[in-house]
Amino acid sequence: MAKESAEEKLMKMMQKTAPSVAAKSSSPALPKKKFKFTFSIGALNALLFLGIMACALALGFEMHAGYSLLNQAVEFPRESKADLSLSDIALPSTPTADYYLQKINERDIFKPYVPKEAKAAAIQGLAQQMSKYKLVGIAWLDLPETASIMIEDKDKNKTYFLKQGEQLEGVTVKTIYTDRAVFSHENEEMTIKL
Repeated sequence: MAKESAEEKLMKMMQKTAPSVAAKSSSPALPKKKFKFTFSIGALNALLFLGIMACALALGFEMHAGYSLLNQAVEFPRESKADLSLSDIALPSTPTADYYLQKINERDIFKPYVPKEAKAAAIQGLAQQMSKYKLVGIAWLDLPETASIMIEDKDKNKTYFLKQGEQLEGVTVKTIYTDRAVFSHENEEMTIKL
């Protein structure tokens, strides 16, 4: 008996495993093709050209419709407004010069403007006026000049942020400390604490 070569051994091994591979491949299964959508630049250009042509046609139709409307006669309905005289038409009236002089004399340009509501509040006592406010916070950065207070109006549920020298209804914030603020109005002063 002749000795088998390595090639012959390999061939026998392949023949033993070949029937299982052949059995699997005996039913010819068609490879599944995936649908691949391709779109070339030429096709995109053709679609864009068709879109431009459609827009141009729509513009042409609109222009034609507009030109046909230009040739039509326009008729306005006649109403009895032409029968009215100038005295029947209500024209706005302008105030006289006395009105403007009165406004100028009311305002002293050398004093800060204080609204009428603040003037009315000045008649009340400072304590009574400030009773509706509550000091809710004091904030400052690194310098005392940056200090500001947060004061809440209890009636309106509104919070105001004020710095030293600013006014709230005619009352000026005079001084801000770490735990309180001093308010002044004319000759009165009042301190509100946190």
